[in-house]
Amino acid sequence: MEYIDIIGFIGVAASMLGFFATGKVQRQITIILAIVLLLTYSLLKPIYPFAVLMVSVLVFYILQIVKLQKSKASIVLLEVEYDNNYIREFIKNYKKDIYNYFPFYEPQESHKCFLVMRDMNLAGIMIGSKTGNELTIEVDYTKPIYRDKEIGNYIYKQNPGYFKKIGITKIITKSFHKGHSKFLKQMGFEQANIDNQLFFVKNLD
Repeated sequence: MEYIDIIGFIGVAASMLGFFATGKVQRQITIILAIVLLLTYSLLKPIYPFAVLMVSVLVFYILQIVKLQKSKASIVLLEVEYDNNYIREFIKNYKKDIYNYFPFYEPQESHKCFLVMRDMNLAGIMIGSKTGNELTIEVDYTKPIYRDKEIGNYIYKQNPGYFKKIGITKIITKSFHKGHSKFLKQMGFEQANIDNQLFFVKNLD
């Protein structure tokens, strides 16, 4: 087997991994890498008809990514009851991953619960406890396929007026996961010591 064939096999493997990738950005990068590897293989072999095909696929895929980035996603928060069937089924389906990020979550009747809709698809949930003008987040979970920060930017940066309408001017939460801590910092949360406990706090402007 020649080294050129190894490039081809790696390209095929990368394309398969790309289709099974859960993260949007991860999937896009992997598929582009696969196309580039297969294009390189077809040029080195050479198999020019296949190379032309790969160039066409690469251009088409990049244009689709640019088109999706330019189109603004429709993101909506829908407040529901704590025992809403969508909330219950969502937690049941993603229970293992949710408790990986929020290990001490326990449903309570007093919780304020929100469905996070993106382009009319259920992308995630947000659950919190409201005390005065503060919302303590108990769960803020998004499906892996939607973790491209677009939802987070909308909720925490672009649309703070939504929370102000329901009397919330401060959002606080704890983090038990390195990735979640990184996300909170990117969303403008700052670490603060409250009653000898470390929280992430965001004041809504």
